[in-house]
Amino acid sequence: MKLLTRYVIREHVGPLVFALSALTSLLMLQYVARQLANLAGKGLPWGAIGKFFVLSLPFTIAMTLPMAVLVATLYAFGRMAAEHEITAFKASGVRVRSLMAPVLLCALGLSLFMVWFNDQLLPRTNHELRILNNDIAKTRPTLALKEQVMNPITDQFFLRVARVNASTNRMYDVTIYDLRKGPERQTIYADSGLFLLDGAGENLQLQLYDGYAQEFVRGDPRKLQRGFFKTQTVQLRGIVKQFEATREDGYRGDREQTVCQMHETYMQKAKDFTRLRNDFMNYAARIQGKGAMVRVSRDRPKKEVLSTFYCETLLGGLERVLLPKKAKAQAGTPQTGSPQTGGAQIAVPDSGGVAVTPPAQPAVAPSAGVVPPPAPPVPPVATQDTMTVFAAAMNAAQQQLLAEREVLDGLAVEIHKKFALSFACLVFVLFGPPIALRFPRGGVGVTIGVSIVVFGLYYVCLMGGEALADKGKLPAYVAMWIANVVFSLAGIALLWRVETTTDTSRGGGLRDWLADRKARKQMSKAAAV
Repeated sequence: MKLLTRYVIREHVGPLVFALSALTSLLMLQYVARQLANLAGKGLPWGAIGKFFVLSLPFTIAMTLPMAVLVATLYAFGRMAAEHEITAFKASGVRVRSLMAPVLLCALGLSLFMVWFNDQLLPRTNHELRILNNDIAKTRPTLALKEQVMNPITDQFFLRVARVNASTNRMYDVTIYDLRKGPERQTIYADSGLFLLDGAGENLQLQLYDGYAQEFVRGDPRKLQRGFFKTQTVQLRGIVKQFEATREDGYRGDREQTVCQMHETYMQKAKDFTRLRNDFMNYAARIQGKGAMVRVSRDRPKKEVLSTFYCETLLGGLERVLLPKKAKAQAGTPQTGSPQTGGAQIAVPDSGGVAVTPPAQPAVAPSAGVVPPPAPPVPPVATQDTMTVFAAAMNAAQQQLLAEREVLDGLAVEIHKKFALSFACLVFVLFGPPIALRFPRGGVGVTIGVSIVVFGLYYVCLMGGEALADKGKLPAYVAMWIANVVFSLAGIALLWRVETTTDTSRGGGLRDWLADRKARKQMSKAAAV
């Protein structure tokens, strides 16, 4: 490795580590602050809390690493330009693209690492984090009643008390709103009462004294039934529940699947989408007549191109290279029940597992004495009832078609997002140095400001494209890669301008740039006069 290459890479390592640590810490603090209500006061074991923080790190790193690469690139090249090292390199015949070459190579390696990170590690941690969040949400270790406020015991049971004696569990002026019966909702008023837990510590028992209960009869708001009592007991099961870790959960969302898993799901959903689309068009043609204009969702490809290349071509090729013996053995093993060529009959297993040979259809030779088969019957004219059935079937097919379209577009978006975010590291290395060399004396302020603006624009494009792709307005590959393409082209254009300029890079402040621009305008006006 050349001395210059080592020097340029070493200049990026420190800022990259610092920026990654700082940005990850800030986002983690924000995420933990939002989740604090779910964690506080639930008596969670320290292992569960530590697992929550560890599982939250991969998602945060996937977001902050591209920004950290941009910050490191801006800072490193800005510092070298401010200390006239870039000028010395130019005077020695070293071009800016030669200085960027090792950084681009490292960024490519980092992008490939992020492809593995986003494809393998991130889905697993997202799956485990979702399970852990569900377990935390189910945990209700204590029951604390607040005075003069509505206490939601469950989502259908609410309790209000005027005063509580914590030492004796005594309640005064009790009001209960019980919605568990649906329309026959019940309201209970009591002068006092006791709230107690059973021996297992999971079920709540409310002992009420001197009150009355009123409820609507069968949900009719015109009929109100009221009953008075001296003592009444109300029980609620499963109110207190300690933390229990779920061992297995077979469900996986889009962000909890690898690219190849989403690829398999996409192919299956694409078949269903095509079938539903054809059904919808057939029903619409029967109702509106052939040749009528029918508005339907555009057809989706049977396979997603990027995931097909990644899973079948790239990973499949690596598997065949790394396991040649296994591949040969599988290729040489005859497949049971596979079609035979040369006119041999096909064995089709019946429901009992016995192979039966379908009988051959006898060939009928044309002759004058053979009566031809009757023509298919002409379909009857559609009646009003038939049209109603067709309309209902068309509406059902349309609803299913929209649901399948949302699933397909969501899968395609997630596939392309994994790769687009991974290669954002390479894009920002291409875009950062020309900006840093244009404002070499901007310092840390310009570095932070440009990073915030650039990354804000990038994520606005990414999130906006994702929303449009989820609604079917844009193809997923356009929506997810448009930001990378735009910033790459802008970086190449800025790099070409830096390479062709003849200045010595001694300016570079934003104030100097504005002053130069003003002077050029004045010179243009004077020349025009």
